[in-house]
Amino acid sequence: MSSMLFGAASAGVTVPLVTFDGAAGTTFNFKELNDPVMGGKSTGNWSVQSGNGQSFGVMNGQVVNVPSLSAPGFIKSAGDGKYADASAALSGGLRLTVRSQTPGYQGFRLTFAAGTLSPDYSCAGGGSIPLSRGCFKRQFTVAGGKDFSEVYLPFNSFSDKWSPSTGKQTTTCAEDADVCPKAKDLSGIVRMEFWAEGAAGAAELEVLKVEAVSEESAVAVRSTAGGVVPLVSFDGAAGTTFSFKELNDPVMGGKSTGTWAVQKSGNGQSFGVMNGQVVNVPSLSAPGFIKSAGDGTYNDASAALSGGLNLTVRSTTPEYAGFRLTFAAGTLSPDYSCAGGGSIPLSRGCFKRQFTVPAGKEFSSVYLPFNTFSDKWSPSTGKQTTTCADDADVCPKAKDLSGIVRMEFWAEGAAGAADLEVLKVDAVY
Repeated sequence: MSSMLFGAASAGVTVPLVTFDGAAGTTFNFKELNDPVMGGKSTGNWSVQSGNGQSFGVMNGQVVNVPSLSAPGFIKSAGDGKYADASAALSGGLRLTVRSQTPGYQGFRLTFAAGTLSPDYSCAGGGSIPLSRGCFKRQFTVAGGKDFSEVYLPFNSFSDKWSPSTGKQTTTCAEDADVCPKAKDLSGIVRMEFWAEGAAGAAELEVLKVEAVSEESAVAVRSTAGGVVPLVSFDGAAGTTFSFKELNDPVMGGKSTGTWAVQKSGNGQSFGVMNGQVVNVPSLSAPGFIKSAGDGTYNDASAALSGGLNLTVRSTTPEYAGFRLTFAAGTLSPDYSCAGGGSIPLSRGCFKRQFTVPAGKEFSSVYLPFNTFSDKWSPSTGKQTTTCADDADVCPKAKDLSGIVRMEFWAEGAAGAADLEVLKVDAVY
């Protein structure tokens, strides 16, 4: 993924997709659909309302169990048309400006359709039946409050393979790149849908606008329009300087080796360096890991729940594909949780996700939204077994971000040389 250079100006890309102000190219006629499946009883409506000089779409209704299935149905609102070309924002995602009177509702989802003969068919089948690919879906939640807030949904967290019964992804983009949106999809969006699905209850969603934004724009907005909570630095500052320690893979005769050191650049910047070689575990014929972990009481990052972590990093091995970051909170033992990944009892609370580092000699910003982390992942590969998009239960909550007690940098699941240099880590919103 691309990222802006540390200290450099970057305008990024912002592509307006949906508004309700009558503007040409972004105003579409959305229509409400209640669940027609097997006697579904869910009911909802769609309207465009105005307030404080702003026009916004409102989906409001009740999702109830389908009697014949004893499982929740859905309501959705769909808008067809020729949407703006969003392919320049492929490195980023969709930025929704939304609010809700039911922020506790866990079944909000968004889909966009492209490259399909029939959006109706694809957005009903979710890739589970022949020729129904091309409708990309993911779940999201909305912050409480009376004001509109931003929800950022990276394109690499969408999938066009999902269950038409529950809306949950059956194959994630992290598992198989074939289900991820491609540039050609983003250049040809023909439908967008807002869903309340798979969770019974009242569901109210107000949408001011939807934009496609590149990663550069997402980082810039989070860093300047909101706030910054410093978490990690290597300059000796109280509250952000922790003692990181290196751990080489101890599992079943692992042969991976690495080191951790704090170095200082010619311009006086201090940064942490993890350097090593990830090799196959002989008994498993699969790559092991190296990691560096820092324990302590980290700053309260709960205000940044709608944002994410901004890593300022560089690498002499930018092609390495196994960099990951974890943070632990609400766990009795970070060692245990960050080894088990929720796969063994009482090992929840260590949130992980993969990232890549741009090539170049300068430090770059890499933005990792909190809603792309999960505390359920494979201790063998590091890959998430349940994504935040699939199940909100695995997402970091505000209480987790207020009580981080460990942060770890990993090189895992991909054999090869791995060098990671970390200048700082901030929570941004």
